[in-house]
Amino acid sequence: MRGLSSPTDPAKRAGARRRSTCGERTRQRPHDETHFSAFEDPPRAHARLSRPHEDGGWSQGPVGPPRQGSRASFGLIAARRLPASYRLRGAAAFETVFRTGARHDAHFLQLIAAPAAPSAGRVGYVIGRKMMRRAVDRNRLRRKLRESVRGARPAIDAFDIILRVRRAVARSDIPAANAESHRLLERLAKPQ
Repeated sequence: MRGLSSPTDPAKRAGARRRSTCGERTRQRPHDETHFSAFEDPPRAHARLSRPHEDGGWSQGPVGPPRQGSRASFGLIAARRLPASYRLRGAAAFETVFRTGARHDAHFLQLIAAPAAPSAGRVGYVIGRKMMRRAVDRNRLRRKLRESVRGARPAIDAFDIILRVRRAVARSDIPAANAESHRLLERLAKPQ
């Protein structure tokens, strides 16, 4: 093994020595040995913990221990979110409303309304990728449409509704499409 023990052969021992510039003979140390100091650092006056046997999991004051897990969101919409029973879900439910519903058209949107089942009216949204290329814009429009439906909710509970984008909507036209949804929902809520 190289460098861990001194060579036993005198010829090897002589090869391990070299001449210094002063004419003295010094022994060459192997490069893979590490030399540590035998002295230890004196103990510190201030330990990391201020008191012996301190438990870091307990609170250091009247606040209480730290929470574990994720925190509750501070969302503003979560408190007003409608339950899942108000959402139109499944291809069969959409097909029924498309087949039996009355259509109300505007420039950007089409509202399709069919009489609701005994439960409260449900709402679905159809926003195609061809109509709005960016998912951010589609989601923004969907949030605006949900808000307008939420505002008109008690008056439209008798209908299952689909709000469908029928023409391409630019990002700058989202407020106009939202205003159309308000007008279409008001028209649906009025008795005829």
